[in-house]
Amino acid sequence: MKTLYTAFIIFTIIASGLENFFDHELKTNDKEILQQNPFIGTWEWQNGNRIFRVFLFNQNSTTKGHFEMIEVNNGVETTIYKSNKPYNTQTPQNWHPVISGGYYENSFDGRIMDNSLNYEAPQWDGFTLWHSRLRMKILQANNCIGCSTTASWKVAYSDLTPSNKLPLNIPTDIVLTKVQ
Repeated sequence: MKTLYTAFIIFTIIASGLENFFDHELKTNDKEILQQNPFIGTWEWQNGNRIFRVFLFNQNSTTKGHFEMIEVNNGVETTIYKSNKPYNTQTPQNWHPVISGGYYENSFDGRIMDNSLNYEAPQWDGFTLWHSRLRMKILQANNCIGCSTTASWKVAYSDLTPSNKLPLNIPTDIVLTKVQ
């Protein structure tokens, strides 16, 4: 099974390189994209003393991102999980952005890979990491004085997903608030 994960990681690295090559060839004015894209920035959802954070940024004219779940106790943040981490125990290279997509007006559609579980653990042997679809939609924009920008966050596997997929561990149906 570890061979399958290694092959998957190598495929992901190669595919990301090709994606970056094609994105570079299609590149437009990045400053213009940053000014227009309402999704770029840091988003949060708080549940008790836990905060789910999403970091979205522009990379090669595409919206990319990472996520993390932290716990706050007496002002001290402890990381529960994060997507920007080494691929596995044998590879020091960090994951490429696990969120990738595009936006149109107030909607963002893309894909996300939930790498938050320790997929090398024995209980996940035989399971497959798989991309899920991600949809964000702006609910409240900054044009309201004193209001924060909010967006719905919905994550789900598509119909063409293998039966041995890892379960989704990240929040799948929440409302995020833009904090930066």
